[in-house]
Amino acid sequence: MKCNKVSTYHTPYVIWVMMIIITSASIFSGCSQQLESSLHERAGHSLKRMKELPAPSFLGADIKPIRIGEQEEFYKSAGWLSDSEILYVTNKGESTSLLYSYNLGTGKATLLYTSAQPIINAVPSPERTKVLIHSGASEEGLLTIIDLSGEEMYSTSIQSYEITFEWNPFDENLLAISAFTADWDFNSYLLDLRNNKFKEVKLPEPFVRWISEDVLVYQEWEEEGMSLTAPLNAFSLNEKKTETLYEDVYQFDSFGPYLMTVKVNDNEEGLYTFIRDGGKPVTEFTSPLLTSFSGWVVPFYDLMENGKDFIYLRANSQGDADLYEGGFNLMRYHLDTKEEEVVFNELANEPLSCSPSGEMCLYGFQLEKVLNIETNEIFDLVYK
Repeated sequence: MKCNKVSTYHTPYVIWVMMIIITSASIFSGCSQQLESSLHERAGHSLKRMKELPAPSFLGADIKPIRIGEQEEFYKSAGWLSDSEILYVTNKGESTSLLYSYNLGTGKATLLYTSAQPIINAVPSPERTKVLIHSGASEEGLLTIIDLSGEEMYSTSIQSYEITFEWNPFDENLLAISAFTADWDFNSYLLDLRNNKFKEVKLPEPFVRWISEDVLVYQEWEEEGMSLTAPLNAFSLNEKKTETLYEDVYQFDSFGPYLMTVKVNDNEEGLYTFIRDGGKPVTEFTSPLLTSFSGWVVPFYDLMENGKDFIYLRANSQGDADLYEGGFNLMRYHLDTKEEEVVFNELANEPLSCSPSGEMCLYGFQLEKVLNIETNEIFDLVYK
């Protein structure tokens, strides 16, 4: 499907860069979805590695590393299908990409999809019954949805330089999609897989998250301003009604029933607040933030153990992100008891994607390592 440009994204450039970084963080999150593009990855890679990682090892592991096929090159992991199965992408030649499912325990790889164009990203649906594949060339994106047997369920092309998309965790037949041109104009769409209906919708901002079956949240940035915070609004697709939920939000995300906001307090610490089912905040905590050219760096995070715990990287002190050498601890915060514990020490600030049970997490800019949360071991995912 070809789509014409109709609106212009006025959010200041600095804020746009921030949103790309924010989006990159959630791309790799297993619980919130997952907007990715090549520029997103470059933004993610620009975050400085703070510490050298502990040496990976396979000793004592029940995890069988991936053996990449001949003439193929590992590109990235793409999330969890179950507690033992993941998705990964390889590239073969200049334009062919292959998407596999892989059982970490048996070492069995199953080819699900072959793309004649480079795969930019692949994201499982919230119930892990489908996979959205984003592939394409520089000015056109191809969105393909397959089931876990690899059968194609839907496909469309969009004239675009970048695409973001968001599975609806309350109804995985619905996806919100925004497509950017090279000038950062954008169009937004709603895809309904029940009838394969792909229609344009008018959204005020391209970066959105679902908080119910028909409500999206977004930050309302000033068109010409340079503010680092913005109101967080909710927009009902059915009622066409907008409501301001919170003021002065620096970053936000959603994980199933939880809405998370990050504000910056007077001490320039990050105030993480979790709101469940649209009600009052259920818990909040503070964590040091590093400063950067665009404001502050919120380290990578994910939700684990089916939404019971929040896992995040915590800087050991505040400072300038470009100069910081203090490392990050991987923290596990229990949303119900409000207690937290250190899972790993001295990691780098890199993306996380945790298994449904939370026993293991994929980690790294290509999600190329496995963290065993129970044994505190780090493994290479790909056989070298």
